[in-house]
Amino acid sequence: MLDAYYGSRLTKAALWIFSALVLVFLMLPTLIVVPLSFSASDLLEFPPRAWSLRWYEAFFSSAVWMAALRVSLLLGVLTAAIAVPISFLACFAINRFGGRSARVIYGFLLSPSVTPGILLAIGLFFILAKLGLVGTLTGVLVGHVVLAIPVAVIVLYPAINRFDWAQAQAARSLGAGWFRTMGGSYCHSWASA
Repeated sequence: MLDAYYGSRLTKAALWIFSALVLVFLMLPTLIVVPLSFSASDLLEFPPRAWSLRWYEAFFSSAVWMAALRVSLLLGVLTAAIAVPISFLACFAINRFGGRSARVIYGFLLSPSVTPGILLAIGLFFILAKLGLVGTLTGVLVGHVVLAIPVAVIVLYPAINRFDWAQAQAARSLGAGWFRTMGGSYCHSWASA
């Protein structure tokens, strides 16, 4: 990552120090919250005076929290199962089209990630209200998928863009169907990334 910056050793050292400080800044909340979760106290105090698993026991024995966990896991799995194939097909189309139409599709797919959250929420609310999906699991799933597609596109597009399409043509010429060709080709390009 830092190889792109040319200059003196002092510049590289300063960049490494800055990167380390940013990493510490990002990791610090986790380094505090995780030990707090093992505290025996009723109040938040760091470092904990006594250690206990009482908060984990309360979480796993609560029917309300378990129902919320099931819904979260279901939403996570369904979001990935919907967003990744859509993103893969969109990245495939972007790669094959090229030119201006590819840039338009790419911009459209990334637009939820650059739109201010409040505007996206208001627009999504009106669309879901018109469809009668406000307050439903399906409505929440639609919102999650809309937000997950840009992330999946950002991850998948470079891998698909690097792929050697001669391999796919060879597989097709040997009798593999489109789905098998693209599935095997995609897995191969992901493993080599």
